[in-house]
Amino acid sequence: MKRLIAIIVTGALALMLLLPSSSLAQEIRGGLKLGLNMANIHGTDVANFENETEESWGSKIGFCVGGYISFKIGEMFAIQPEVFYTMKGAKIETTLLGETAKLKLKFSYLEIPVLAKLLISTQSNVKPSLFVGPTLAIKLSGKMWAEWAGESDEEDIEDMKGTDFGLIIGGGIDFGLDAASKRKIMVDLRYILGLTTIHKSVEGEEIVDVKNGVFSLMVGFSF
Repeated sequence: MKRLIAIIVTGALALMLLLPSSSLAQEIRGGLKLGLNMANIHGTDVANFENETEESWGSKIGFCVGGYISFKIGEMFAIQPEVFYTMKGAKIETTLLGETAKLKLKFSYLEIPVLAKLLISTQSNVKPSLFVGPTLAIKLSGKMWAEWAGESDEEDIEDMKGTDFGLIIGGGIDFGLDAASKRKIMVDLRYILGLTTIHKSVEGEEIVDVKNGVFSLMVGFSF
């Protein structure tokens, strides 16, 4: 718990240093977002496993929910820090001794991205944008669920890192609802590319290269 608090405090201080001051920001707005995830895993050892077994990991569906603050700088640029609860993982299904075997990796994280947004100017209330930025994910839980021959079990994954670093890239569209209040409904599609393995180093064991990868479709409301 102390480690988690230290990470959150350190991240908050880093965001304060990165964010523009109110004198530079032309517009500061906040909002909420809800999304659907299509998560999977990738990495050298994941690819080797799939090549050797001719089995492929499938995408696991989950959701994400959270909020953001957008600092608009000029007409075409904004900095947008976000905080989300998000679900990641993967699943696979195969045949073992004539019985169908299912395995699911079920991860949940507190995700903290900081996005740089390019705002594309239009003459209407529909405003497209492109964005990219780093993200820090703090593990909340990591579980493995298995089912075979009518039996199922779930257990915690012990050798899993507490943090995950990644890169977000995507685009979105804002639909203005009210010119006076500047309320908006937003839709964005993003890919979160895990840059570091989620396997924790254990003395005497080889590190397994397994990384997260998530497509997210998100809908939000700005106020």
